[in-house]
Amino acid sequence: MSHNKYLDDPDYLFALLVTLVKREGGRLCLTQAEMEQVTKKDLLGMYWDPKNEDVILRIVEPDEVMRKPLNKVSTEEFEN
Repeated sequence: MSHNKYLDDPDYLFALLVTLVKREGGRLCLTQAEMEQVTKKDLLGMYWDPKNEDVILRIVEPDEVMRKPLNKVSTEEFEN
């Protein structure tokens, strides 16, 4: 279970996927090989950039989660 209410919301996840597909021109192809590379060890961080009002998705390293507060990424000022 995630610690982010938005990542637990199916409607929000659907909106993220639709946004990504629209950005790619209406079609986004994910190969079987790409899907098989995803493991339970992969961590996805979702951050809010209040300055630009952007949602930022990025892969997070496990040690990063353990050593930093959840609302900080590097020296950038993003919110969870």
